[in-house]
Amino acid sequence: MTFARYILAAAGLAAVAAASYSSACANNIVTYWGQNSWGGGHLDDPANWEKPLATYCQDDTFDIINISFVVNYNLTGLPVLNHAFHCETFYNGTKTLHCPDIGADIKTCQAKGKKIVLSLGGGGIYSYSLSTAAEGVQFANTVWNMFLGGSHQYRPYDDAVLDGVDLDIESGAHDGYPAFINQLRTYFNGASKQYIISAAP
Repeated sequence: MTFARYILAAAGLAAVAAASYSSACANNIVTYWGQNSWGGGHLDDPANWEKPLATYCQDDTFDIINISFVVNYNLTGLPVLNHAFHCETFYNGTKTLHCPDIGADIKTCQAKGKKIVLSLGGGGIYSYSLSTAAEGVQFANTVWNMFLGGSHQYRPYDDAVLDGVDLDIESGAHDGYPAFINQLRTYFNGASKQYIISAAP
């Protein structure tokens, strides 16, 4: 995923970046974090690998940062995340990461007015799909409880509440995504904060 690949409105390219996300403006700048793409090709130069999430929230460049990726929607178990060595600790007996440092960074970024969004999917070797409406509803419930405004015994970022979801869907069955989005919206409608749903074209 190319750093700073997505910009929400082409008309805003020449505009000065906003100090924080605004749903009323057309030039919010979005990027992805969590895959250390450059570092993967430069294993001998860790000093220049992708920095912790909070590093990229210290200036006004980015308004929304998509944390990538939830790479496996195993509906019989818990979601599997990949954060490219930013976090490698699992909840006991699971394949789900426990990343309190990232959780702290999420709060730091949000305090600076940034939106931190969970990105689902990605390319390459990852395995994910939502093939039916029932699967979409089930996974939406899981995402709400583990990453957003719900509660769950396994929350990868502890009590940090992400600002929405981004769909970077590059493979797998797609029929369950409308139900997934609709179920999330039922949660969002009664929430005390504004959530984002975005998609990579």
